[in-house]
Amino acid sequence: MTANEILAILRETGNDKRKQMYIKNGAGENTYGVLLGELRKLAKQTGKNHELAVELWHTGNTEARWLACMIFDAQKLSLLEVREMTEELTYPDLIDKFIGEVICYHKESEVLEKEWTISPKDNLGRAGWNLVVHRVSEGNLADEELNKLLATVEAELQTASVGKQWAMNHALCEIGICYPGYTEQCMLMGERLGVYRDLKVPKGCTSAYAPNWITAVVNKKRK
Repeated sequence: MTANEILAILRETGNDKRKQMYIKNGAGENTYGVLLGELRKLAKQTGKNHELAVELWHTGNTEARWLACMIFDAQKLSLLEVREMTEELTYPDLIDKFIGEVICYHKESEVLEKEWTISPKDNLGRAGWNLVVHRVSEGNLADEELNKLLATVEAELQTASVGKQWAMNHALCEIGICYPGYTEQCMLMGERLGVYRDLKVPKGCTSAYAPNWITAVVNKKRK
C-alpha cells in the first residue's frame, strides 16, 4: 500500500464532526477525523514500514502522522530528524503519541530528554517530560534521580506552560504510582501545589489532580 492509497482511505473514512473535535483539541486543518480503530487496522495491514512512515509523516496530515507513529522504526530516525519532527508538532495528543510510541525507544532518548525538559518551548517541554514519564514507568530509577525529579516538579509545576505542565504532572503521578515508597510524598505534593484541583472531569474519567489520579490507579492495581 502506498502513501497516496492510504491517504485516499483516510479521506473516505473520515468524519467531519470528528474532524472538528480533533481540531478543537489542537489538530491542524489537515485532518480527516478518522477513528483510532481504523488507523490500527491500517497499521496491521502495513506492518512496520519505516519508509512508508516517513512518507506519511511528511504529508502533514494528522491521521497519516498518527499511523506513522505505529509503523516507524525508531532506530532509523536520525537525531536531526527527531528534533525537526518534534519541533513542528503542536497537537498535544500527537506529541504524546510520537514520544510515547516512537522516541522513547530511540537510542538518543536521554539526550533529547535533557534538551527538551529545559526548553522554553511548550511543545518541546511536553515532549521532554513525556520521556521522563517513560523512564519513570520502567520502575528502575534510583532514589537520587527520583528526588531530583520531584525537586524540579516542586519548583516548576505551578508556573509551567500548559503542555509542559500536563506532562510534568503526569511524571509526578507516575512516580507516586510506580514507586510505593514515594506514593504519599507525591500525593501530598500534588495537594500542596493544587494543579488541576478544580479541573472539570467527564463522568467516568479519572481526574488529573495528582492525589486523585494516584489513588485511582493504585487502588485499581490492588484489585
